[in-house]
Amino acid sequence: MVAPIFQDLPRLSSAPPISEHAPRVLAVVPDTARRKLLEGCLGDQGWDLLIVTEADECTRLVAEYEPDLVLLDVEQQEVSGMEVCGDLKAQEARVTVPVVLLSFGEAEESLVVHGLLAGADDFIVNVARKQEFCARVRVQLRHKRHLDVLQRVRSERDLLRQDAQVDPLTGLSNRRALDRGAQDRVEGRERFGVLFVDADHFKNVNDRLGHQVGDRVLVAIADVLRAGLRPGDAVGRYGGEEFVVLVAGAGPEAARLVAERLRKGVENIKPPRGIDRVTVSIGTAVFDPREQNDTAQAVMHRADVALYAAKAGGRNCVMMYAPEQESPSSVSARRPRVVPTSEPVSERASGGVR
Repeated sequence: MVAPIFQDLPRLSSAPPISEHAPRVLAVVPDTARRKLLEGCLGDQGWDLLIVTEADECTRLVAEYEPDLVLLDVEQQEVSGMEVCGDLKAQEARVTVPVVLLSFGEAEESLVVHGLLAGADDFIVNVARKQEFCARVRVQLRHKRHLDVLQRVRSERDLLRQDAQVDPLTGLSNRRALDRGAQDRVEGRERFGVLFVDADHFKNVNDRLGHQVGDRVLVAIADVLRAGLRPGDAVGRYGGEEFVVLVAGAGPEAARLVAERLRKGVENIKPPRGIDRVTVSIGTAVFDPREQNDTAQAVMHRADVALYAAKAGGRNCVMMYAPEQESPSSVSARRPRVVPTSEPVSERASGGVR
């Protein structure tokens, strides 16, 4: 797949662990006497207790108040506590707060079963048994705290994994991810093309205009490469001013056509002030399991060799790999195997990306 843009991702969470603030408990209890009983049981536990009377407030308050536990009186005025519980649990992808149903008196076994099957994390039958009630609430708060820690660790692990695979400047895959992607395709015996893309005369840009302008050029090239690919393709920054494109299912001619389209797309970039135009040189190679039995490193090397031939052939062109390109003398002496569709830029031209 085309590598997604990982810009504006949150960094490692700076929110305090759940244990650093008082647990927040939201209770939905319509009856005044029952609310007083609940306050008497939980009011001295050091928890942040919020009691409301309307069940339709529950979903909104779960999003705004972010409680660590929701207590629902089974007997609500318009809808049952079980229905509210079901609505909350239907949002499980976004809401992980435990929900406990309350009965302020004895309850039939069938009612308890119904409540648990509706998704309740617990069903407390007699709230008046204060010690048992508080213990059950503590158990649910402990489970929530452990779940929050687990989610925090998973989130930070995923961010670290992204950092290990994504180039922070362009949002494209980095070299490690590209190498892994090429290796997976070779091991899967998939035909694919490799395009080595290099920004022409990029060092001149950094030397004359500074790295900030150079970074803008790299980001602009990355945007063109990303936008020009199809599902199943991949693109990444290989290092410095070099990019690599993996073209799914491509043979030699298809790889060349994709490379030529990308080259033209880069040529149309509006250059930053101080640069005449932005161009790239591209070398292409293909892995075809019907004809080759080599490694991912080998096909990447062939595309890299073709890139150097494109540089020697005048830049701003596409070059397909040919065995004779492996010889340094032949690279400098030979004619380009693929005729560039735009005239190569003269080495004597003024500085800039070309």
